[in-house]
Amino acid sequence: MSAILFLMFLLRCTSTVLSTKDDETALLKINKQLGYPDILQSWVKGFDFCNAGNALFQSNWYIRCSSTGRVIDLYLQNTNINAPFPDSICDLTELEFIGFYHSPRLYGSIPSCITQLYNLHQIVIIGTSFSGSVPSFYNHPNLTIINLSFNQLSGTIPSSFSTLPNLVQLDLSFNYLTGTIPPQLVHTSHTSYPQLVLASNSLTGELPRCYGWIDFGLIDLGNNQLSGDASFLFGKQKKAFAKIILANNEFEFDLSYVEFSDNLYGFDLSHNKIYGKVPDSFMTATGLLDPNLSFNKLCGELPKGNNMGRFSAAVFANNTCLCGYPLPPCSASAPAPSP
Repeated sequence: MSAILFLMFLLRCTSTVLSTKDDETALLKINKQLGYPDILQSWVKGFDFCNAGNALFQSNWYIRCSSTGRVIDLYLQNTNINAPFPDSICDLTELEFIGFYHSPRLYGSIPSCITQLYNLHQIVIIGTSFSGSVPSFYNHPNLTIINLSFNQLSGTIPSSFSTLPNLVQLDLSFNYLTGTIPPQLVHTSHTSYPQLVLASNSLTGELPRCYGWIDFGLIDLGNNQLSGDASFLFGKQKKAFAKIILANNEFEFDLSYVEFSDNLYGFDLSHNKIYGKVPDSFMTATGLLDPNLSFNKLCGELPKGNNMGRFSAAVFANNTCLCGYPLPPCSASAPAPSP
């Protein structure tokens, strides 16, 4: 038995040495696929890639290695590289973090092979010209953050994200995504409140009610074509220090019965079809600092006292028939609004 264990140990050590060399080979391939840009001129055979890229804020690239010399973090930022996504990145099999930041000349699709990098914790690709579909990740237990914002991605949101048990932050904002929002895209964490940011796409349909069960730190669905009821996102029982953004959609529900949590610090419901009156919980929610109810179909007298002194008339502007401070006073002779 001891001989077998020794052999397994020997094979593991040999694999580690070979894999370290394989990572160097993969980085050299990435450099080639990116067209040998000047910022990667040090990426030559034999270079010390584990120690060469530590000055993150003084360089356009950064590499971090594990204690065994494997590449686990790879960043490219603020580059002028004109090239497609280097699919050789998938040969870095121990990667935990992929980051492409603010490199608008990077183009092409994001290769599906990155979904086979099962050690990934975070993938952050922001401000590029990458197009095509959003990669479909399945059953990645380590994946906690996906941020693919400010790109040119199209198609629908993969429902497979619901199989990622520890995904707590998903940001697909400022793309060209269509279709409906699948259920359970993010999950509650013991250490942080979930964030779901899908703003500025062309999403349609109703929001699944299962999102009412989640205590969001941030949910931003603004600037889409969503409709139906979203009142279940609110509630007195919510504990997260949260912000809810639903502006510029077609949401339609009665605000009269919505209860705002004391932990809700901001929301934007402007430019929708929300009706009813402003509830008393708006007046009593102690943490509320940044609300917006403008451009809806709200009516009736605003609550008095408590929070109301904090807010300007712009918060309530352009509704059907709201009145009372900070808006003009209600007229005693004004007709009652139609139901």
